[in-house]
Amino acid sequence: MSKPLGEKLPREFIDAIDGHDLEGKYGETYLLLTSDTDGTPRPCMLSAGEMLAIDDRKIRVALWPNGHSGANLRRGSQVIICFVQPNTVLYVQGQAKELAHGRDPEIERFEIAVSSVASDVHEGLPVLHGIAFTSTPEVRRTMLEQWRKVLSALHEG
Repeated sequence: MSKPLGEKLPREFIDAIDGHDLEGKYGETYLLLTSDTDGTPRPCMLSAGEMLAIDDRKIRVALWPNGHSGANLRRGSQVIICFVQPNTVLYVQGQAKELAHGRDPEIERFEIAVSSVASDVHEGLPVLHGIAFTSTPEVRRTMLEQWRKVLSALHEG
C-alpha cells in the first residue's frame, strides 16, 4: 500500500527533472499515465529531457504532437507520473493544462499541477533500479541535442 507524502514534489524528484546534468541522467525513464475516453490506461515513457520541474508543485512535460497522451491531457484526464529509482518509488498525481505552442510547433507542452505524492517503498523489499534505456553513442549525441531543444521550449512561459 502506498503512503501519502503530501502535495509537494520531493527533492529527489525535482533534482531528477531539473534540466541539469542531462548526460548523467541519460537513460533514466519515467512513466506518465493518462486514460483514454473509454477509461483504458495509456502509458507514455518520458525522460529527464522531456520533463521539467518548475517548482515543488508544477511539472512541465513535452509530448510529440497528435499522440494519445496529449489528446488525453487536453481532454482533462488525470495524470500520474511513476518515478522509480533505486530505493524510491513515487506516484505523482495531478491535473494538466495545455500550454500555448512555443517557438517549436512540433512540441506539445503541458503543465501539471501536482495534487498528491505517494511513496510505494516497502521495508525489506528495496527497489534496485528504475526503467532505463541505452543507445549507441551517435544516438545519444542526437538525443541530448534534442533534449536541450525540448527543455528550452519547456522553459518558455
